[in-house]
Amino acid sequence: MTKDLTFDIRYDNELAHEYYGDGKKLADRVRTIYDGKRLDIPDTFDSTFTHPPIHFMQVRAPDDIDMGDLRNVDVPNGLQIEIMEFE
Repeated sequence: MTKDLTFDIRYDNELAHEYYGDGKKLADRVRTIYDGKRLDIPDTFDSTFTHPPIHFMQVRAPDDIDMGDLRNVDVPNGLQIEIMEFE
């Protein structure tokens, strides 16, 4: 069984947006940040039309994932990732 999570990804500014990118480039960076957490992170996701955009990534995680551990992962400067769990 899996849990459905939403990662709301925000950039601190446009420079961070240029650095971390969008689409597959951003998805690959998120995979690196959460390496070893057994997450299924998609290459495509919804985004706002603002600059910099806010991305809404639908992520699957194992049922036994420790949400506290996941929320305490060290996210690099310039990115903010809020994790929401839907039951």
